[in-house]
Amino acid sequence: MSIRKRASKKSKNGYVYEVYFPYKDNGITKRYSKSGFKTKKEAQEHEALMLAELKNNGFIKKEINKTLNEVFNEFVEIGSTNYQINTVTTMKKNYNAHIKNKLGQLPINKIDYALLQKYFNSRADSSIGVNKNVKKVINCAMNYAIKANYININPIALVDISGIDKTKDKDKILLNTEIDTIIDELNKTNDFTYQAYAIAIQIGRYTGLRISEVFALDKKDFDFENDTIDINKKLIYQNLKKDQLYYTNQMKSKTSKAIIPLASILKNILVSWFNKNPYNAVVCDIEGNYIHPTYFTAEVKKLCSRLNIYFHFHMLRHTFATTLATNNVDIKTTQELMRHSNFNTTMNIYTHINDNVKKKALNDVFNTKSVEKVSRTQKEFSKFS
Repeated sequence: MSIRKRASKKSKNGYVYEVYFPYKDNGITKRYSKSGFKTKKEAQEHEALMLAELKNNGFIKKEINKTLNEVFNEFVEIGSTNYQINTVTTMKKNYNAHIKNKLGQLPINKIDYALLQKYFNSRADSSIGVNKNVKKVINCAMNYAIKANYININPIALVDISGIDKTKDKDKILLNTEIDTIIDELNKTNDFTYQAYAIAIQIGRYTGLRISEVFALDKKDFDFENDTIDINKKLIYQNLKKDQLYYTNQMKSKTSKAIIPLASILKNILVSWFNKNPYNAVVCDIEGNYIHPTYFTAEVKKLCSRLNIYFHFHMLRHTFATTLATNNVDIKTTQELMRHSNFNTTMNIYTHINDNVKKKALNDVFNTKSVEKVSRTQKEFSKFS
């Protein structure tokens, strides 16, 4: 018998039902048992579910009592090896800020679609960008839970998210005059570190490199004879102190590591800087140490606030890509210069630019030609037809 009655002092009836049966897992005989069912029907229904799982999967998953916090910590320790160090650090930051105290204590196998959708509904007043990142973090933990046989499906895939879009198109790119103003203000100080800040901005402006790539550059990465830059490392800095900074050759993707052209205008800027900077590091302080990107960001934002310019370093990458697209550089060349691993990422830039061009064309037409003028022209044309 696979269902049997067992005595129980806790039950009002004095007994409960237990599901109990043997099965083979990779040729090894195992026994499944679960007790506590109040009625025989409940036990039979559970037995049917377990037998169906055995038939479909070839094994029966053990009941897991792990919380989402425990699963996320396991993911960070075991399942995050394919992710960049900075990415994992950002995930941990988002998890601790938005998930740990809200969902973290819940058992992983009790977190379903309804619970997650309710959670994200409660975050509708938050930034859409933050909500997307929170969803990505939960998705990583849930996918790890599937691999670890803790759950069967990932409910986060079904969840819709909303939120406030705090980004503006004008905030995604910088005007040349704005960049020049920032650089002029930094150079005015005659401070070595501030001049290094200006160099970092110039490199970002003319290469589209990410901040972690720019701040890891050494002089030997620049070949002034062949006019190339060897992008082969990035700086690890998130949640680290200044004396803990280090670089890694593990890049964001395979295409991130590349040799790219060095623009003549940037070459001239760097030749002058290299004569002044005696150290190997390109972006460094007066003692030749790596500059912490977080300190740089704070200082430059403070300066830009006085100048009434909105700035963050990644805007230089957006500006670089937009400059290429609006000057009719072909998509393949742009993809290689941006070192995008996914062609669709580059395509999205061109689609966005083309949409703006269409809007401008439409507005230009209707702002310069009234309906009355168009109608009159049509009438005049009809006389000759």
